Amino acid sequence: MPKSMSRAALAALALLLAPLVAGPARAEYPDKIIRIINPFPPGVSTDVLARGLAQKLTEYLGQSVIVESRPGANGILASTTVAKSEPDGYTMLLTTGSHVANPIVQKHVLYDPVKDFSPVTLLAQSYGLALVSNLPGKSVADIVALAKQKPGTLTYATSGVGNLTHVAGRLFEVRAGISMTAVPYNTPALMSDVIGGTVSMTFVSTVTAVPLVNAGTIKAFAITGSRRTPALPDTPTMQEAGVKDYELLGWFGVLFPASTPRDRVERMHREIARALQTPELKKLIEDSGLYVDGAGPDAFKTFLENDVAYQTRLMDEIGLKPQ
Repeated sequence: MPKSMSRAALAALALLLAPLVAGPARAEYPDKIIRIINPFPPGVSTDVLARGLAQKLTEYLGQSVIVESRPGANGILASTTVAKSEPDGYTMLLTTGSHVANPIVQKHVLYDPVKDFSPVTLLAQSYGLALVSNLPGKSVADIVALAKQKPGTLTYATSGVGNLTHVAGRLFEVRAGISMTAVPYNTPALMSDVIGGTVSMTFVSTVTAVPLVNAGTIKAFAITGSRRTPALPDTPTMQEAGVKDYELLGWFGVLFPASTPRDRVERMHREIARALQTPELKKLIEDSGLYVDGAGPDAFKTFLENDVAYQTRLMDEIGLKPQ
C-alpha cells in the first residue's frame, strides 16, 4: 500500500511540475502591434489600401494594425526593410509590381522579390493605369500628333526608374513610335506638377486618378489595361485609342519576410480574405478602379514568379537596362 500511494503522489507531482518543465506557454498570435509598411508617400494607392485594410484587421485580430510609410527609391527601401525584419508575423509589406521590377532595372537592389519573402495574398489587380494630362486635345491621338511634331519635347512624370509609371510611359513611346522625356519624382509634387503643366503627363493608378478626374482637376485620356474600368467608364483603353498591342496592368499584394511561420501566414491570409468581402473594403477597392483578387500564399508565390519572368522580358523589349 505505501508503494502504491507513493506512485500516485509522484504522478500527481509530475502533472503539477509539467508546465514548469515545458517552459512558458507560447503567446497567442498576435499579441503586439502589427505594422503594414507602405512603400510610397501617404495618400497614394498603396497607402489608401493599407489604411482601409489596417482598420479591418485591427477589428478582426483584436490588436492594433498600423501603417508606416517608408517611401524611397521606388519602393526599394520598404521592400528591403521588410526583407530584413524579424520573420514573426508583425511586419508586412503592402506593395505593387514595382517590388518585382526594381531588382530587374536596378543593379544594387539587396532583396530577391520572391525568395526573401513569404507571400500572404494578392489583394487586388487593376484595370491598368490612367494616362492623365492637362495638355490641349481630347484624345491619345492628339497627344501622339503633338509628340511627333516636337520629338523629345513632351515629358512624363514617373515615380522612379522601373516603376510602373515609368514602364507605362516607355511602352507608350515604343508602341506609338514617339519620343518623350521621362522626369523621375520621389515626392508628392508629381501630381501637382502634372496638374499645373510643369510636366506634360503621367500614368497613375486609378486610385489616384479617379477623384482628380471626377473633380475636373485633370483629364484622363486612356487606361492601360485591356478593358475599361467601371470607375472611369468613358475613358478608352490605349488599344481603343489607337495604340496597338498596348496592355499594362497593376497589382497590389501583401508579403511577410521569408521564413515567417506558416500558421501566421495562413492566419493573416484568412483575416485579409475576410476583410476583402466586407462592403466597405470592396467599395474602396472597386471605386478605385481595382478588382478584388484574394489569392492565397501558394497562388500568390506562383503569380510573383510569373511576374518576374514577364517583367524581365518587358524591360528588355522597351530598353530599360539595369542602372
